Amino acid sequence: MNDRLDWEHLPQSVRDVIEDKTGTVIKAETVIGRRPGLAAHLYAAQDDIFIKAIPADSPAAEPYRREQWAGWHLPVEAPAPRSLWSLEIDGWLVLASELVNDHARHVDLRHDSEDLPLVLDAVGWLAAQHCAIPGPSAVEHFSSLYAKGRLMLDQPHVRNPYLPALEGFNIDRLGGSTLIHGDLGPRTLLTKDTVIYAIDWSTASLGAWWIDLALLAPQLIAEGHSPQQVDELLSAAAPAWANAPARDVIGLTAICGSHHLYQAEHGPDNRRDDALRLAHACPAWLTHRLARL
Repeated sequence: MNDRLDWEHLPQSVRDVIEDKTGTVIKAETVIGRRPGLAAHLYAAQDDIFIKAIPADSPAAEPYRREQWAGWHLPVEAPAPRSLWSLEIDGWLVLASELVNDHARHVDLRHDSEDLPLVLDAVGWLAAQHCAIPGPSAVEHFSSLYAKGRLMLDQPHVRNPYLPALEGFNIDRLGGSTLIHGDLGPRTLLTKDTVIYAIDWSTASLGAWWIDLALLAPQLIAEGHSPQQVDELLSAAAPAWANAPARDVIGLTAICGSHHLYQAEHGPDNRRDDALRLAHACPAWLTHRLARL
């Protein structure tokens, strides 16, 4: 199949079932995203929705199932679009959620941005939530990232500070019962009427409460904050940040940083710029955190 699909690519039988829920689709606007499949704003007679769809047997369907799982278990007050329904029909997996993209914009994480306190509140709120329902494992998710990132560590110019950051790190300590987004940043955070929405839960998993906070750090550095300022911002978001296990925070950053390097060199073209931006930010954060051990 093509990487990106339009509304017309869906079988008529699948479109009929969707229109049974929304009324006749008047306009479908395809959204250009990073993953294969359909992502579109549907404007319909009864309900406007955001829809994602992919062949259920596609190798690329797994992130859609993660997003489906997250939609089922996020509290209704979560800073995220509400999951409306999902279905699997005629070989297609379809996810529908609240349409918040109209008149929304991606957040600004730079100094003095009015979005920054709102984002920190939202991420702090997510870090305090626990999920008692079994789900995808953060340990498995980040192990798969590490498998690719490890290939970069054989290159002499990459080894520092990554190898020192991985000393004594046990990836099993990323386990936990918090529903993790796994990729929070300007690309996946929208603001509309001073409300923050975390979108694209395709990397969702259950893991340690501090993971999303730690992953936000390189995003903040990439937007101009110093590592010391980032520590202060994360402490403002979640006072418990001061007690986050330092060695594990460093190890996770090394895993993600090496994966960003891999993506910048070998990933899809539409991910390389963002990956390179984060790959440049991770060493500064690692050096800062290693100096505090």
